Amino acid sequence: MALASACGESRPSYPERTPPQGFLQEVKNQQAGETLFKQHCTECHGKPSEGRSPRADFFEPPAPDFYAARYAKIDPAYLFWRITHGKTVEPYLSKGSVMPSFGPYLSEEQIWQLVSYLRVRGGISNG
Repeated sequence: MALASACGESRPSYPERTPPQGFLQEVKNQQAGETLFKQHCTECHGKPSEGRSPRADFFEPPAPDFYAARYAKIDPAYLFWRITHGKTVEPYLSKGSVMPSFGPYLSEEQIWQLVSYLRVRGGISNG
């Protein structure tokens, strides 16, 4: 699985989940996910030019910016689970993650839109 090598951790346990057929590939969903990312995620996961907060430099573990190609290959079910639960689940709870749980605030469709965008962002060359 791409996650274990991407994060240097053992594989966390998360439920299998499948997005609607073709959802992740639809440009409108990727664009909606980008809007959501800018609204909810750039403070911690963005580049400084995208509005990343200087306090994010002190997060341990650090918050990724998702431009690395490995993020385009991570299991969508993992990304959905991680966005939904944030720091409220293991192994992230005991490792001091500061990521909030977005499950109470975003719809299932919005979370899949974020997943769609993160997979595209991981495919963006950021040379």
